[in-house]
Amino acid sequence: MKIKIFFLIFFAVFFEYLRDYLFVNVNLQIEYLEYTNNDLNVSNYTDSFLLKFFKNNEISSLTQLKWIMSLLFCLIFFGLGFFFSKWSFELSKHKKFLRSFILGGCLILLSSLIIYYFGNLLSIENKFNFYYVSLELSHFVQSSLYPISFLLVFFANNRTKISA
Repeated sequence: MKIKIFFLIFFAVFFEYLRDYLFVNVNLQIEYLEYTNNDLNVSNYTDSFLLKFFKNNEISSLTQLKWIMSLLFCLIFFGLGFFFSKWSFELSKHKKFLRSFILGGCLILLSSLIIYYFGNLLSIENKFNFYYVSLELSHFVQSSLYPISFLLVFFANNRTKISA
């Protein structure tokens, strides 16, 4: 049991690093392409390993890649929360946790999309404020903070009910 939890924590740290590494480099490549499209002479700071994969892509395909990676990392961290719950809680508590975990994640993602699209309806001056709020909400679900937060709240809530 402890070795399974250790591996879950290891994978959470690994996927946190991998997500950051990939997104930073995709963003660097997009920034480079935007600057070169505006006839600016800039250096490309994208990691040389990833540049092999990104070099022939356009901004639109890199943007689509970011959406795909966002969905993938949401699923990965949902999976980590699922397995931690499955291995740590009895079946009834596991099912109860999954309901709140999945519903909470979907609500956070839906809120992020609503804020993003609402911000696009506003003037350019306020658009980026909404974008950054939306971005932070989606980043939360794409990180280990999401399953950790839900597990801690769920565990504390069940501990309180037992002692009360």
